Amino acid sequence: MDVTGDFEAHVTVGCRAAEIDAIARWAAEHGLKFTHIVLDRGRVTSQPMLTLRTSGTLDGARAAAGDAAARLRSAGYAVTRLKIEAAPWNRGVPSADADARDPARYFEHHLKLLLGARFDAAALIGAVLPHTAHLSRNARRVRADGRHERFVTQRCRLVGSLTAGRRLAALTGTLRAAGHEIASVEREYVVHDGDASLDEGWIPGDLTVDGGPAVDDRLEEARITGADRDAGKRRAS
Repeated sequence: MDVTGDFEAHVTVGCRAAEIDAIARWAAEHGLKFTHIVLDRGRVTSQPMLTLRTSGTLDGARAAAGDAAARLRSAGYAVTRLKIEAAPWNRGVPSADADARDPARYFEHHLKLLLGARFDAAALIGAVLPHTAHLSRNARRVRADGRHERFVTQRCRLVGSLTAGRRLAALTGTLRAAGHEIASVEREYVVHDGDASLDEGWIPGDLTVDGGPAVDDRLEEARITGADRDAGKRRAS
């Protein structure tokens, strides 16, 4: 059974900094949301993207994202990635670990933090790294009050929604214990990632799925390690 329900698709554009405003205008003219996400580190830190939402089947979501990508290419822009995310309540999203067999699909959590003007970035990164998470920001978002916004993105592969939810709760607890203000939390299930290598080097412990036995071995090791870690937490609680 494949996933059906609500979807959000991101179309990432490869461009020079001077082209970003033009892409934002193109998105507005075509009724699409534009965001310029900047990763804290990694192979491709600047990731301008357009977002569209659909409801129905995964094939329908793919078709809508593909149409947006084709229109972008016709306008002369380079599309580097199509990523489709399903709402966690969608039919077909795995709840048990045993049903999460596809390493190319994964749960992704986004926590938006409101930080002081002089927040300790190194301490924040150190707090989230053990949770298979890292930081990013919206380059076009500047607050009038001088505070900073950062997104903490956590990825959970080869687990169902129940285990992913426990890992999100652990990350949330760590951030709150450190005194961070969490403005919002989003949960998603990524059903298609056209080029995960764009994020290479960003989140330690997250695996870029590019095929081959070595990757399969690493994914199985990650599954076992994650299961052991979660079991240890349950015994300690």
